Amino acid sequence: MNHKRIVSPEEKFPKVPESLFLFRSCTGSVEYPGTENAIKEILKLLGIKAVMDPDQTCCSGYLLTCSAYKPEFSLAVTARNLSLAERKDLDVFAFCNGCFGYLSELAHIILHNPDYKAMANSVIAPMGYEFKGTARIYHVQELYRRLQSNLVALVKRPLQGLRVGVHYGCHYLARQYGILDDGGYPSYIEDIISSLGGTPVFYKERQACCGYAVGRGFTHKENVVHPHLYSKLKSAREEGVEILVTVCPGCNTALDREQPALSERSGEKFGIPAIDVGQLIALALGVAVQKLGFKANTVPLDEVLRKISADKGENIQ
Repeated sequence: MNHKRIVSPEEKFPKVPESLFLFRSCTGSVEYPGTENAIKEILKLLGIKAVMDPDQTCCSGYLLTCSAYKPEFSLAVTARNLSLAERKDLDVFAFCNGCFGYLSELAHIILHNPDYKAMANSVIAPMGYEFKGTARIYHVQELYRRLQSNLVALVKRPLQGLRVGVHYGCHYLARQYGILDDGGYPSYIEDIISSLGGTPVFYKERQACCGYAVGRGFTHKENVVHPHLYSKLKSAREEGVEILVTVCPGCNTALDREQPALSERSGEKFGIPAIDVGQLIALALGVAVQKLGFKANTVPLDEVLRKISADKGENIQ
C-alpha cells in the first residue's frame, strides 16, 4: 500500500464536511473544558455542525499505554466509540493528539485483522453496537488548516503581534503517513497564527516533547519530566514567547500545570500561559472570553488578553 507521508489540506478534505463527529477528550473535558467549547464555537462560525454522543467514552489510551489491561479491551472500546459516528454516517474529529493517535492506530489494527474485528464486534454486539470501519479519523487542526482563509475572513480581534510559541506534540508528527507537514520541521500552525495577526516564535526547543508521555507524568515527574520541561520553557522564555499553543490537552497539562513546581524547584519564574490553538483562534474570531475557559489555566492569561484588546478600548478579561 502506497501512503504519502505529507498530504495537503485539500487532499485531506476534497470536500469540507457540513457535519462532523467531535470526539471528546477526557483530559480536555476535565482539565481544560474551554478547549472543547472553543472548537464548537469555531465550527459554528464556519457553518459546520459539531455532533457529539453521550455514549462516547474515553479512547482508553492512558490505561493501554500503562499496560493496565490487555490490548483487546482497547480494540473493543475503539470499535464501540467509532460505531457511534458510523451510525450517524459521520467522520470522527479528535482534538487530542492521544485520542487521534489511539483511534487511528487501533482502528487500523481492527480493519486489517479480521480476527480482531470479529473479536471486537463480539464484545460490543450484546450492547447493540457494530463496528463496520466506515468512519475516517481526523485531527481538528487539519480542518483549521484547510479552512485557514475562512478563519482569516472571520477575524474580529487580530492577535496584534502577539509572540506565540507552538508546541506540536509527538503523536501527530510521528505518524508514518497522512500528516500536513514535515514531521521534523513543521510550520503550518505558525502559518495560521501569522494569518490571524500573531507573531510566531521559533524557539530552540520547539520540537521537544512535553515530557509527559502519559505514564511519565505519573511515575517519573521529578527526575524526567521536570528537567525536560525546564529546558523547553527556558528556551521559550529566552526567545520572548508570550503564550504557548498546543494541539493536545495532555501537552497543555504538562506545559501549564507544572510551571509552579518548576519555578519552586529552579527558583526561576516562567509565567508563560499555554492554551489550545483552538482557544487562540476563537479569541481572534471574537468569541466571548467567558466561553473559552481561561480560568481553568494555572498560569493566568491577563497580560495576553490586555495586549489583544489594547487598541480597541475593549476589556475582554
